[in-house]
Amino acid sequence: MDEHRLKCFVAVYEQGSVSAAATRLHMTQPPLSMLLRKLEDELGVTLFDRSGHRLVPTATGELFYLRAKSLLASLETMRRELREAEQGARGTVHIGCATAASLFVMPAVMEGLRESGLDITIHVQEGEAGYMLQRLRERSLDLIISRSEYTTPELETRVIMDEPLWLALPPGHPQAGRVQVRLEDLRHDRFLLHRSPLGTGISDMVLRACQQAGFVPNVVYWGGETLPMLRMAHHGQGVAFAPQSFAQLASSALPPLVPLQGVELRTHLTVAWPRQFPLTPVAGRVRDLILERFG
Repeated sequence: MDEHRLKCFVAVYEQGSVSAAATRLHMTQPPLSMLLRKLEDELGVTLFDRSGHRLVPTATGELFYLRAKSLLASLETMRRELREAEQGARGTVHIGCATAASLFVMPAVMEGLRESGLDITIHVQEGEAGYMLQRLRERSLDLIISRSEYTTPELETRVIMDEPLWLALPPGHPQAGRVQVRLEDLRHDRFLLHRSPLGTGISDMVLRACQQAGFVPNVVYWGGETLPMLRMAHHGQGVAFAPQSFAQLASSALPPLVPLQGVELRTHLTVAWPRQFPLTPVAGRVRDLILERFG
């Protein structure tokens, strides 16, 4: 049984005669009558009562009509979904995100998808840059958004957010309340820094800047996420550093962020995807949306 037979049966059922159905289907009556007979023989049932002047569906024919309509609708839905998937308008995208990307990039991406009416589901995986890069190589992720500056030739990368690095001071710190703070005034502080397992990151910039300011910082904590370090700074465990965008999260549970004086440290988020094989249409659509909104 194929789609053409289903459509022929439905036309005969709805028109009430082979001749009217043949006209609707743009075919002649004899082949349509033969097709109906073959369909009944194949199914081993009688679909129409032919004893009168008009074809009357049997109870079996009534049931088959309902099933045929459902199958035809499912086929049409499948075709539409496949077209949309081919065009990048439907599907699932797996993205590895740094926390900052989840906080400040993905909400805008989701809003863009909602505005465009695209039927796209986003699966976000947060984790360290090395872990996300490995999953990208395994094709478990389509894209990654990270602060690590990847130098590997296997990746295409684009900077999507570039911003200054600001300072978080514990409550009661001697420099608290200042509009700007010099790094050299932190030489006796405990530092909470981001580790950079791949490429270069925030800690590399901070360490170089401290050396240029004439001291080696006392690093007491290496972490992978900014928010926990801001919380530690708020509880007096040391000074921390965060991109300026984190100032949007001002709350009583987080310390205020202040700019650095005399040195400008900048950090950025980078979106990366494999160079050696093409993105799926839907992943390409999401990448383009990210670049459009932030690139």
